[in-house]
Amino acid sequence: MVKKRVNLDNEDLWNIVTKTIIPKKSDKISPVDFLIGDMNKKINKSEFKKKNKKVHSKSLLQPPLQTLKVVKNIPSDLRYEEAIGIDGTSSKKLRAGKFNVEAKLDLHGMSQHNAFLNLQTFIKKSFSNQYRTILIITGKGKEGTGVLRNKLPVWLKSDFCSPYILAFGQAKEKDGGSGAFYIRLRRNRSQS
Repeated sequence: MVKKRVNLDNEDLWNIVTKTIIPKKSDKISPVDFLIGDMNKKINKSEFKKKNKKVHSKSLLQPPLQTLKVVKNIPSDLRYEEAIGIDGTSSKKLRAGKFNVEAKLDLHGMSQHNAFLNLQTFIKKSFSNQYRTILIITGKGKEGTGVLRNKLPVWLKSDFCSPYILAFGQAKEKDGGSGAFYIRLRRNRSQS
């Protein structure tokens, strides 16, 4: 027996398909969207916490290297150009650009997502290579309002980067000025 082909126009077919669809109910904001941010819409922390009681960010990004031991008592308040655990002399040296820069990362032209992932990888590799001072170049952006330049301090304070960072501050003009940052890394005592 030969089956007859039913000839439906696109609109009829679409109506049949849409009647069988059950919309997914979710108003949660993904952790990546929150960290990287959508420049057209502002999300505040309280809104994020209300909508996302439990965030599974480990599945989104690579876990820290297994061989590294990271200090567990990390200051939660890592501020621009200052940090608990760095003495005044070292803080002044960092701001003055007196430390030897052992590695550089240029984020020019990258999307926010790629820049954040490259930053994480670079910081972890620098830490495992026992570098202490690194330079991150973000660029200044148009009229000094660069997206990466403004996001970098937020990313450095995130749970993904802060375990490796002792302090950070704006670079001197010779190293990029307001479009670059010095980052002082913690000591990697696991490979001493």
